[in-house]
Amino acid sequence: MKLYHAFIITTIILFSLRKGNWRNWREYLPTMYYFSFFNLFYQYITFTIDRVWELKKLFVSMFVTDVLYTFLVYPAVVVMFLGNYSDNRRVQFYHYAKYITVSMSIETLAAKLHYIEYFNGWTIWWTLFFYCTMFPLLRLHHVYPLRALVISFGLITFYLCKFDFSIL
Repeated sequence: MKLYHAFIITTIILFSLRKGNWRNWREYLPTMYYFSFFNLFYQYITFTIDRVWELKKLFVSMFVTDVLYTFLVYPAVVVMFLGNYSDNRRVQFYHYAKYITVSMSIETLAAKLHYIEYFNGWTIWWTLFFYCTMFPLLRLHHVYPLRALVISFGLITFYLCKFDFSIL
């Protein structure tokens, strides 16, 4: 499939339009910005220093593909994830598990089809760790933005040290 990224982008947006809580999108806007900001921060770090993963077989170009993910897909994911979040703890567990599983399935398939490549020790297991922290942080940011930012900067520091980004 030559247009894997186009298929994923289109599918997630269409699914979000059907399943997302778009009536309350303004309520999720700060978390959409949070998600997009940290993706742009990753792009900046990896453009100027080094990368741990990179999309391949792009939709038009790296810039276009990443812009579509950053400004359409990630906000759509936030609207679906937060818009369907439950107060019931048991349902929350399954909600997290569903989003982590779907995200991992998409990325595992992308890796097998060579639509994403890993570098500098990053593996699919680090991706799992990332998703296991990302989704709880999206929820935490929605409820307690400052706490999420502090934890996020701690995780960034961890990743920068673990994957030997020489930023100083």
